Amino acid sequence: MELADQCIQVLDKNWKGRFTIPSPRLYPFQWNWDSGFIALGNLHHKPERALTEMEALFSGQWKNGFLPHIIFHNAEKYSSYFPSADYWNSGVSEEAPADLKTSGITQPPVHGFILEELSKAGLDILRISELFDKVSAYHQWLYQYREHESTGLVAIWHNWESGMDNSPWWDIPLERITLDELEYIQLERKDVHEVKESESTRPKDLDYKRYLYLVDTLRDNKYTEVPDDFPFQVLDPVFNGILLASTKSLIRLGKVLNKDTDWLSQKLNQGTESFDVYFLDDEQDLYFPYDLVGREKLKQPCSGSYIPIFAGIPSLARVQRMLKPYREQTQIRPFPSCHPEGVGFEQKNYWRGPVWVNMNWLIWKGLLNYHLSDEAELVKNQTIEMVKEYGIYEYFNPFTDNQSGTGYGGADFSWTAALVLDMINKTTS
Repeated sequence: MELADQCIQVLDKNWKGRFTIPSPRLYPFQWNWDSGFIALGNLHHKPERALTEMEALFSGQWKNGFLPHIIFHNAEKYSSYFPSADYWNSGVSEEAPADLKTSGITQPPVHGFILEELSKAGLDILRISELFDKVSAYHQWLYQYREHESTGLVAIWHNWESGMDNSPWWDIPLERITLDELEYIQLERKDVHEVKESESTRPKDLDYKRYLYLVDTLRDNKYTEVPDDFPFQVLDPVFNGILLASTKSLIRLGKVLNKDTDWLSQKLNQGTESFDVYFLDDEQDLYFPYDLVGREKLKQPCSGSYIPIFAGIPSLARVQRMLKPYREQTQIRPFPSCHPEGVGFEQKNYWRGPVWVNMNWLIWKGLLNYHLSDEAELVKNQTIEMVKEYGIYEYFNPFTDNQSGTGYGGADFSWTAALVLDMINKTTS
């Protein structure tokens, strides 16, 4: 079976009538940025499904504009998932939907640029317009509740909000949570029973306890504020780069829909001006998170260091310098979630080394926007070949030799299928 057909088969398998689950068994609900990427793939398969996917996601939007990272459709059917809908207890906030359970944190705001792609596909303009208003309300929420000192940059309050759950980027902020503070937490993890080599491919129990400590603290504060001593307050170049890219898309789409986007233009300008100040390390020609608690950059080369390319932030000359290590390297696939020479690198462990298709897709799209067609083609081809060889998995070993190379995490992973399908279709068009 051709790879494109395999991708379509995965998208059909994981479609639940109104939304797509990321992977059978491991992720039984609807995830925020997953659904955005999945919608892109369905534009090449069942475009109407892409629009329905986004509408199902925004059915979980809170009254204040907040968009959760998990929408617990059919929560009772999968009550064994941990942390469960009841653990999150979104009902602590009067802003949460009364008839639908959700989590209380968000994920990278891909929805603006996804919606622009849906509009280009000629889908129902009235439904596009309704979704525009909801995405715009989400951006308003981000700036109202998370903006740092009128910089146009927003903070994340949980490592899960970055989408890069156990990245070495977050080691320093998470280690502020002491062992004494974690004694009360009882783990009921399910993920370690659903994947192969779970001890080496998933976050450790101690890490997970820290994640839950953050959730507990946020829940106690109704998910709208954090105490002054809250340990995880970070400006993330991935989250903010995607926010700026989506804002650009909303501004363009707003002109088509006759919407007011002046406030978005103001935030775009502020965020663009602030970006290098907070994130750029000139010596390494890479972008790193800024820790608002420790007041320092978290300088660990990761795939996230390259996502500002997608947002069009660096100059062309800087982009070419950023890519130089991968032009000269044949033993490593682009782009490992942590560079193999970095502190904390683990070649099989989730966001501590493996390659993720969504990150490669973002970088690939960014390179196309810079008209770096040769470099973009290399990233695309290596990504497609990786999936063709090892299967439609969640993440992949970063080394190219066959002895170590394989796929890990969830099998039949939806965004891998969707984004590879998009890459394939861009190849033949």
